[in-house]
Amino acid sequence: MQQVDASEIWRDLGSAYFRELSTFGAMQDAVLLNMLTTGRVLQLKSGEVLYSVGEKTAYFYIVLQGSINNFIPGQDGSMVLSRHHEPGDDLGFVHMISLNDRTATAIAEQDTVILEMSIEQFFELHQTAPDAFGVLLLNLARGMARTIIRMAHKIAELDKRIYIAERK
Repeated sequence: MQQVDASEIWRDLGSAYFRELSTFGAMQDAVLLNMLTTGRVLQLKSGEVLYSVGEKTAYFYIVLQGSINNFIPGQDGSMVLSRHHEPGDDLGFVHMISLNDRTATAIAEQDTVILEMSIEQFFELHQTAPDAFGVLLLNLARGMARTIIRMAHKIAELDKRIYIAERK
């Protein structure tokens, strides 16, 4: 994992690209650029681990390019895919906000660029740009809501399969 020049990424991709990412939707260019330059923009190679189960949580991440998969430990010791993250998705926010250690291992599915945002940076945004913080929080909450809805559909699907299997 290596740090990338945030200003270069901003120039290369353009402000419109960032505004199209779900976590950054409706945010002003100046705020987005500040988030990139005060955070850390990191590049991961395919297969590289971002974080592992049990690690302390002081950051959350936003996928800028590429994709990352989260794996949780299965009962048999295997790693089970729990979530796939595309550009615009956040990962690690729930753990950071709940002050819990990581419950998953995040691995880059392909070469991936992410923004790392610390608890301190998140709080600083709240203090210095409350309107932008509100938009960011709304976007993050919207992402969590979509995830909860997908999880509910998966649970219902599994319940249906179990019900059908038990009737046979």
